Amino acid sequence: MRIEAEWIAQLGVSLADIGAQLAEAGDGDEDAAAFGPGDAAAAFDHLMAGWRRQRLALVEQLADLSDRASVAGAAFVETEERVGRSLAGGSQ
Repeated sequence: MRIEAEWIAQLGVSLADIGAQLAEAGDGDEDAAAFGPGDAAAAFDHLMAGWRRQRLALVEQLADLSDRASVAGAAFVETEERVGRSLAGGSQ
């Protein structure tokens, strides 16, 4: 298996993009009106509140993973450079 530093960096960018899209996703508030007053509207509101909590938690987790992928990508490049210098007889 071969891993490239650019792949790790791209993973971080992709995770950040997904998080941004989720952050911008609506909560379905405009859809609640379709149910009218009553139990169905209340159940829908409850469902959407859960969706919002989970969506925002996922946004935070994706941001954290994106940051970690960026750090990992930089560490990967540094490690490759050090190994290359070591194998070439240079200083570490």
